[in-house]
Amino acid sequence: MDFHHDHLKNSPDFSVRIVWNGHEDKPFYRAHLVSASRRHRLEDQPFWGNAVISSGEYGHLLATLERLRLKIDEGSHEDKFGYSMEIRTNGQTGYCYLGLTEETVATLTLMLAALAPKNRPPLQGIIDRLQGIKL
Repeated sequence: MDFHHDHLKNSPDFSVRIVWNGHEDKPFYRAHLVSASRRHRLEDQPFWGNAVISSGEYGHLLATLERLRLKIDEGSHEDKFGYSMEIRTNGQTGYCYLGLTEETVATLTLMLAALAPKNRPPLQGIIDRLQGIKL
């Protein structure tokens, strides 16, 4: 993690969205995890899982990306097929490409472990969907 590492990592005000870029013949699930200060930004939409997570959980999510050597950068990944992660703090946005492979499922499973059990359903929905298709 090199881009804006400290600010992204240490912000108490954050939003993490795991989004799908690609065809929609079957709906792909998405997740939106936010700090309590951004609770009002959660929207109830079909195929979106939402959760308010703690700063500790957020820190564990970013540490998981770091451990896996997944890079956070400034460029959006809307042009890349598969899943990507968008991390927003006050005035800054970072992106991490997750793809659509068995490795994506492994990454999401490790990220799931960073969350408290009550906050796992949004990521679990994505994992369940990916495990149900041939990657």
